[in-house]
Amino acid sequence: MSTFSFSNLAIKAVATAVPAQVHTFDPNSRRAARFSKQMGIEQVHISLTEQTSLDLGYVALKDALAHVSWAPDELDLLVFNTQSPDLRGGVGNSHLLHKYLKLKESCAVFDLTVGCAALPYLLSVVGSLACCASDITKIAILSGDTKWMQYQSPEEIKASPVQLSGEGTGVMLLERVSAAPPLKIELYAQGQGYLHLFNLPSLKNSWQRSEDYVLPDGAHWHVGPLDNRNYMNGMAIHEFVTGKICDQLKSYFTQVDPATFNYFAFHQANGQILSALCTKLGLAPERMLSSLKHYGNTSGASVLVTLSANADKLNDGAHIFSASYGMGLAWGFIEFTLPPHAVLPVSTTELCLTEHQLKPVPPPSAQPTPPAQPAQPAQTAPSALAPQPALSAKAAPL
Repeated sequence: MSTFSFSNLAIKAVATAVPAQVHTFDPNSRRAARFSKQMGIEQVHISLTEQTSLDLGYVALKDALAHVSWAPDELDLLVFNTQSPDLRGGVGNSHLLHKYLKLKESCAVFDLTVGCAALPYLLSVVGSLACCASDITKIAILSGDTKWMQYQSPEEIKASPVQLSGEGTGVMLLERVSAAPPLKIELYAQGQGYLHLFNLPSLKNSWQRSEDYVLPDGAHWHVGPLDNRNYMNGMAIHEFVTGKICDQLKSYFTQVDPATFNYFAFHQANGQILSALCTKLGLAPERMLSSLKHYGNTSGASVLVTLSANADKLNDGAHIFSASYGMGLAWGFIEFTLPPHAVLPVSTTELCLTEHQLKPVPPPSAQPTPPAQPAQPAQTAPSALAPQPALSAKAAPL
């Protein structure tokens, strides 16, 4: 366990953005009805126009900055957590936001890839940096993931009867001040649990692509024709969260009275897990904030999306306990205080930033035909009988 405590980091704003497109489950489908009852999800927001977590993050960050009257060039640090950056590799979504918002050169930016446990890890990183660097005062953290690329087309998304995962990007603005309500964080990890939840493609499989894999635990997994798929052993994850993590939370609450918190904001894995945690921890369901019904599991953005989805309950400020858990396996707990009117409702957007997008070259038939050149008059060879011009003195042969 790694423990952090900050008393000089104030939360200034929370904002989130989701795609405008809504995928609503068929009310006449027995499978959809059963899924909604078990998972607590009735619809998700997922883009049909190739929006990404960067587009959503740009909108949410602009909203948050406007809310606190900060100019973009006042930011000193920006960290973006995502497993699906627009440009894979060294260029992160944080760098692209730096470009689009015209942040100052002295604003440090980088990406993290923590997954669903994003918020405690983000806060521990930026809090530690702010304590060490005297010139870091205004901070933005973002978290979000893109899901549509796991499908072959918009039509496949529309045809899907149910969806567990939705899309969204959350933003939290923080400011280093002389004194602030305590921000307490605990981080945990269990590396051997990686095989229960991970993404493809894997670098280790770059030369061994297949639609069928033997997993590290010996199980067989059929991926299908797509490269971008998540593998999840749902039963193992359910047992891990409702077992080990629940036991740790029980131990935590022997030291801290849960009655001191106004609300609980947990990662929105699914309704079964949230319900089990409420029952085992003895928490009143009305104090467990949720965003599952309208937004689904929004990965590393889910706690921030949940706060925004319940903005009306948080207008007077609130003392919050949060638990996040996901890939790694990684998890963490947070105690934090929201000031009044800090949380904005969820925004919907159709924005697509395209300046950095790599565009396919159109096929030859689609390329414009160059304009025809005007015909040139025919050139005729001079006749041997025609009078020839006299040679100049310099050109005359000896």
